[in-house]
Amino acid sequence: IMMISRYGALMRKQAASPSQFLSMIERLSALAPSHTRRSEDSVRLQQFSTPLPLAAIVAEAAGFHPSDLVLEPSAGTGMLAVFGQIAGADIALNELAETRRDILRAMFVNVPVSGHDAASIDDRLDRAITSSVIVMNPPFSAAQHVDGKFRKATSQHVLSALARLAPAGRLVVITGESFAPTTKSHQSTFRRISEVADVVFSAAIAGKVFARHGTSIDTRLTVIDKRSADDNAANTDVEDVYHPLCETTDDLLAAVLAQC
Repeated sequence: IMMISRYGALMRKQAASPSQFLSMIERLSALAPSHTRRSEDSVRLQQFSTPLPLAAIVAEAAGFHPSDLVLEPSAGTGMLAVFGQIAGADIALNELAETRRDILRAMFVNVPVSGHDAASIDDRLDRAITSSVIVMNPPFSAAQHVDGKFRKATSQHVLSALARLAPAGRLVVITGESFAPTTKSHQSTFRRISEVADVVFSAAIAGKVFARHGTSIDTRLTVIDKRSADDNAANTDVEDVYHPLCETTDDLLAAVLAQC
């Protein structure tokens, strides 16, 4: 993250295409140690940080602009938000875990860092922070003060982030693969999303993309656009936004570039 903060903008400028930039990011990522040895807390709270190449693709899907205020509600150490920063956007960070929060404050000087439970970020965050873009990789099935799996975790994080997102803003989220309207347990969540926003892109990602970060379950990248204040009608004139499983980051980037 420190490397991206210092050199990422130059790397992006020198890359002839998003694909070439991803290749640079892949080479940088390969130099770092794996995250396969984990503390009990990191496993219990599902603190699986986003792989660097996947974070770069999230940035491509988010389409950061210098005029944006980018919020990462479950920031960890800022792997997603740093790409907003190198694009010239203002960023705001939130992280519940104290050690990671201290790391954020050390790495991102003069950036607001809060320590709320992101599952209720809209209720807790300073009202002055109304983000035009939110990027997030929340716990898939873990919650503060809850033992064992909590299957509503993803839904709570997404809905609260969407409530905080400014009208016409964009939410890009990494979830478990099952986060889709075809999954019975998520159908009510997607009905609530459809009241204020439109899912514009969603693709499943093979588990091997996360393997060096301590988990091998299939995941999903979803992009949700909140409607503007004067546009309350759902967008019914859209092509199918749900794409087949992407086996590699190259496949995912291609889908994002073509469809998002």
